[in-house]
Amino acid sequence: MEIILKSHLDKYYDSLIEYKHIASRLNTVFLKDIEKYNTPDSILHLGSSLILKDWSGRSDNGWAYTYPTDSKICTNKDNYSEFINDLLSKQFCLMYAQSFEGLERFFKNLIFECAEIDEELKTIVKIELKKKNQIFCRKNIPSGNSLLEIINKLFDSFSYQKDILQFDLKDSFFVLSETRHNIIHNDYILSKSKIFCSTNKKNLFVDLFEYKPIKKNEIKVNLDIEKFKRLMDFMCEFTFQILKKTCLKYDLNWKLYKNMDKI
Repeated sequence: MEIILKSHLDKYYDSLIEYKHIASRLNTVFLKDIEKYNTPDSILHLGSSLILKDWSGRSDNGWAYTYPTDSKICTNKDNYSEFINDLLSKQFCLMYAQSFEGLERFFKNLIFECAEIDEELKTIVKIELKKKNQIFCRKNIPSGNSLLEIINKLFDSFSYQKDILQFDLKDSFFVLSETRHNIIHNDYILSKSKIFCSTNKKNLFVDLFEYKPIKKNEIKVNLDIEKFKRLMDFMCEFTFQILKKTCLKYDLNWKLYKNMDKI
């Protein structure tokens, strides 16, 4: 059983180190590019515009006419640094969103594997699946809040210490999920009152992410390279705590990596 659980965790960890590796290289290359165009004699002008074809409109011997839209963007040496930093932040946020998808997959795999040896847990999952007329199998393990409810029942209660901050599983999952959701579905913008609705949630969000105010009740998620690396480390350590608690619950060996057996 330990080997199976470790294989799921290893797969997730492989994705995290890939994100960190890619992010580091992107950051290095683009920051060097900023330096290149930050000299007095450098010249830079980048422009893009969006052109559309009206498929159902007039044509020239079958070729649709093109029309310029009002969507344009220009970048020069004066705003290039701002442009690159915004680009990097968006890329880091999108990689974080991918890492959260991997976290959910790990949780689902964990629930499925544990349910095979825990009839009580399997019953809990089946009750949740019955609401959607689904049978028990790996592909039907639910996502989102339903997944969180199952995990909470699996562990009864789960809290952990991150440096000097104390968090529980439910708050952590909420912050991670809500941030991922708004990165993908709301152009990186979160409701301040929602994400800061409790002291613990606010503390965790501020610890993991950068942000800037947009409106009175809206903030935009930002990530620089250092914050992103620490975020990937958090995802790594957070999932290990989940695995460790699972192993302790079922009397399994949680010391799965080098030197852990020396502690």
